[in-house]
Amino acid sequence: MSDRPDQGFYSNIPPFSGFVRLMEAAHYRRLPDDWTIGLTDIVKSTDAISERRYKAVNTAGAATIAAIANALSHKEFPFVFGGDGASFALPDADLELAREAMAATAAWVRDSLGLDMRIALIPVADIRSQGHDVLVARYAPSPDVSYAMFTGGGLGWAEAAIKRGEFAVAPAPSGAVPDLTGLSCRFERMPASRGVILSVIAIRAKGAPETEFRAFIEHLVTMIERSGQAGSPVPGQGPKLRWPPEGLDFEARAMRGGPLLFRR
Repeated sequence: MSDRPDQGFYSNIPPFSGFVRLMEAAHYRRLPDDWTIGLTDIVKSTDAISERRYKAVNTAGAATIAAIANALSHKEFPFVFGGDGASFALPDADLELAREAMAATAAWVRDSLGLDMRIALIPVADIRSQGHDVLVARYAPSPDVSYAMFTGGGLGWAEAAIKRGEFAVAPAPSGAVPDLTGLSCRFERMPASRGVILSVIAIRAKGAPETEFRAFIEHLVTMIERSGQAGSPVPGQGPKLRWPPEGLDFEARAMRGGPLLFRR
């Protein structure tokens, strides 16, 4: 085990509960300067989803997280799954393992899912040199699970950078297969119980006071939480499952690599 203080940085952040406390600055810690932000992004994901290939897109987005978690022997690290990609942060000591896992995942996504994946590794120091920051917190909706929450504007800048082709990591050669043990996407689509499922993306306008933005988010979250089930589209008993599940073919490809058995 390394004696470097940043090796236990994320796991030592006290988790908070209550989503309404999301904007409280006391929960966040600045990432160490020698950490790196990793990102993946599926090219033309909107087109793929319009072709009813959303399961392939979601599987590709989640594959990076599975590959890195396995490469790091399931050591805890902060990550965010974005549907058509993922973002995460790692210390310098884990960077090469992550680079290899990302490159192999991009090759597998290309070869097995027929999708192109952008991958990038961006030093936190470079993000800060552009006037942005990266802070992370741990939100725990229950005692058994916690989710990483990023703030500071740095992740948004990094997402724009990867789309510009900056800090790119080349995919591995054709035939490379990452360790995707545990990757699964078997749940069925969840129909809207009130006619529509709405996702709200709120971004602070340039120059807008942070205090006002924080107050708006807290008000919005409080209003949603008070609305009961309207705050979550997931049924109380959990998402439905059927056999065979719609994502079974993707799971099979993750276990042994190769082209898809079925294309949806």
